[in-house]
Amino acid sequence: MSLDRLTMPTGETLTFLRTGSGTGGAAFEVEAVLPPGLAGPPAHRHRFETETFTVVDGELRVRIGRDSRVIGPGESVTVPPGVVHAFANPTSGPVRIRTVETPAGPLEQQFRALADAGRLPPLRRLARINVEHDLSFVLHGVPEALQRPLWRLLAALPAPRR
Repeated sequence: MSLDRLTMPTGETLTFLRTGSGTGGAAFEVEAVLPPGLAGPPAHRHRFETETFTVVDGELRVRIGRDSRVIGPGESVTVPPGVVHAFANPTSGPVRIRTVETPAGPLEQQFRALADAGRLPPLRRLARINVEHDLSFVLHGVPEALQRPLWRLLAALPAPRR
């Protein structure tokens, strides 16, 4: 079996270990190598999915709710649905992590969209993915009552002409 690998515009390399389609939607698992100094994704939460982050090599700073801590090799954190979280690699070396999303939600599609996009995030495509998954992804700090219609509006915009 050949593993699917992506390189993200921000420097991460991702190897898909289990996909949602390969597990009947039960889980998505990815191994990522995060470059030194990576700020990581903005603080966010998922409405339906649980995420577990396990450090394989290096150190990862994780934020779960209001708490922030650094975890090292062999250590894991699990983020239940609805809990704000973020992660970063503040160190001078790479960190290798495994992330498992259960059930498999939009994470795989989001990664593919971001990898294909280049420097600018493909907001319209990300909005469509989020709408297809019942608005599972919620940015922290922006009222959900505002985000929901904005995601739907972005998703409904026609593709730009080329």
